[in-house]
Amino acid sequence: MISGARIVVTGGAGFIASHIIDRLVNDNQIVVYDNMKRNALQYSPNHAHKNLKIVQGDVLDAASLDKVLEGADICVHAAAIAGIYSVGDSLTRTMKVNLIGAYNALESTVKHKVGRFIDFSTSEIYGPYSYRSTEKDVAKVGPASDPASQIGPMTAPTRTLSTIAAVPLVCQNVSNSLVVSGETALKWVRPFNVYGPRQVGEGAVQQMVGRALQNTDITVFNDGSQIRSWCYVDDFRDAFISAMHMDSAIGQVFNIGNPQATTTVLGLAQTLIRLTGSKSKIVFKPHPGPEVEIRMPDIAQARSLLKYEPSVGLEDGLNRAIAWYKETGFTG
Repeated sequence: MISGARIVVTGGAGFIASHIIDRLVNDNQIVVYDNMKRNALQYSPNHAHKNLKIVQGDVLDAASLDKVLEGADICVHAAAIAGIYSVGDSLTRTMKVNLIGAYNALESTVKHKVGRFIDFSTSEIYGPYSYRSTEKDVAKVGPASDPASQIGPMTAPTRTLSTIAAVPLVCQNVSNSLVVSGETALKWVRPFNVYGPRQVGEGAVQQMVGRALQNTDITVFNDGSQIRSWCYVDDFRDAFISAMHMDSAIGQVFNIGNPQATTTVLGLAQTLIRLTGSKSKIVFKPHPGPEVEIRMPDIAQARSLLKYEPSVGLEDGLNRAIAWYKETGFTG
């Protein structure tokens, strides 16, 4: 475990980041830099911890971010606009936040000689058919005719997936260019469908659980045969923290998910209805935009270098998530 460090977490009030902070806050000084649009951190038992400081700000405010990163030992960059619907609401702002925000964080990291920079990528880069995708697979960011794939003007909703996929690839190239001096150790993680307590933004599990607990209709797009591998947040958190402190992870990209916890979207809805004892009905609707048909990671690299092994099965994780939503009354 890391100890005695000053760790800046951009987007630290978010779902996944709040769980990472839980594991680090007792032994380190944590500074959260977040615009607080989604505040999952408020549900953490450590939200008022003496070692935790919250600075409200935007990653597009380079001067403010630079001030926060001065004196940091580690930067965890988790600030981004994520989720199909959030991205679709403003593709231009997504590009700015996810690309320029990452650049601002990287530039300050290098300027202040922050020792380590850990960045979140996305599994979207593997395209709509991602079966046992490895970190060395060719990235797929959309058709060449789609301006979003070329980091150009974007207006059409169908360009959302291309936008989500293209930006992290650009960020990774920018990262490599900025740190050729070796002053900062870079690492990247690619989450695959992480879910669990405190997921307050977008997410199929969060949305379905909320509807199931209210006995309202659950929407499944197309025929529900789309396949996903679901990773419980505790498993992701443990792998992420291993990547933070292990020297063998420097310069590496890691798929973090649980290929054994795989089901169709329809199967997920049916399982949640059963586990909650809900009277909800499943309603099928055409998907309004592009869809990912299968997403299942190959986690061999994480297993080898990080000694990562997901331990929370799908129904176990879903039951834990359901219990949290019941306890807090959060339904989205």
